[in-house]
Amino acid sequence: MRPVLPLFPLICYALLVNALHSGAAIFGIGDSVRLIRSETLLFKGENFLGAPKGQEFNVLQQDASRGLVYVSFFKADGTQIAVTLPADALEAAPPDAWKDLLRGVEGFGAGRYDDTKRFLLRAAQDPKYRALATSLSARLMSVIGASQSKATLAATMPALRDTAEQLCKQGNYTLGLAVDLGADRLAANVPEAAVPSKIDREDVKRRVATVTLAVATSRQALALHRLSEANKFIKVGLEAEPTRPELKAVEAKVQKDLAEADSRCEDAERMRHFPKGEVHALTALEQGLKLCVDHPGLIKLKRDMQGAVEERTAPPITPALLTASRGKAPAAALEEGRKLYTTRCTECHDLELVDSRSESSWQSAVSGMARRAHINDAQKAQILDYLAVARLAVADK
Repeated sequence: MRPVLPLFPLICYALLVNALHSGAAIFGIGDSVRLIRSETLLFKGENFLGAPKGQEFNVLQQDASRGLVYVSFFKADGTQIAVTLPADALEAAPPDAWKDLLRGVEGFGAGRYDDTKRFLLRAAQDPKYRALATSLSARLMSVIGASQSKATLAATMPALRDTAEQLCKQGNYTLGLAVDLGADRLAANVPEAAVPSKIDREDVKRRVATVTLAVATSRQALALHRLSEANKFIKVGLEAEPTRPELKAVEAKVQKDLAEADSRCEDAERMRHFPKGEVHALTALEQGLKLCVDHPGLIKLKRDMQGAVEERTAPPITPALLTASRGKAPAAALEEGRKLYTTRCTECHDLELVDSRSESSWQSAVSGMARRAHINDAQKAQILDYLAVARLAVADK
């Protein structure tokens, strides 16, 4: 009789082979991934939010059979949810020595010692973090090895508590907490090795929770060009952990783009008062909002110029527009195209000036958005017909 093979490993193997043949990458829990194209995040199977090319996420789980990856997303109230993205739209994020350092130390805190060795070794390849990664690796791997002997573990535990304390004094609260939690874990089954913590555990936990949320939400806000919101998250995070490298990097990018958005706002405000300057003011307004969609000055200016904005982003179907259309499409079809454009195409972003793209560029953009927004071919054609006519009307005007 042939032996009966366990069913579960066979299923897992089949799912892995299927994923490999589909061309999708295989990601592990905790991996950093980024989008290789714009996509729509799905929450419980429904459209949730648009995500631009290049946005990064942390993997929670991969469903190879459905070609989906569950990634972490934080809502405005700080609630963490799992949203899905197609696996073939993701790639591994570029190597980052700080992330490797953090994952290695957090692995120690959680008892994943293979991660500790692997990620700290990788972090040590970067000159910027070589000294810290090498020092931590030597200390942590030494303690892990000593855990096989009660006497040796008891001898090394005080130095481990000192390491956690020193990291916190340097402002590296996240690393310090992970080391301290790792010490708790090692001593849990060896009472003789127990040494009291030297850090203010409650204060450090609060700081770590705050900065972890700030890192995630500031990156999300930056990806969506919500720079004012990102700036707020960054300030809160740096108050909790002033040395956090990710926040420092995001802060530099946000400040640069905010300065540019400020400049566009000043240009638009100045030009709108010139004779025939409205067209240039609207262009500066659009450029500014593409940089920072939640810029208070630009939002107020857009509200003040609402009528002119609508004439350039979604002109209504009027006799003048129909005349400009030169019979390209009947009024009813154009009205339906405008309705689709102003409702479905605003689910993830604001409308652009219709003359800011060429006809071929609009076709490419709408085709990409239609796939993500589940707009069928007939609806896509109606939107493109409306945009073609709207461009002619704006040009004539």
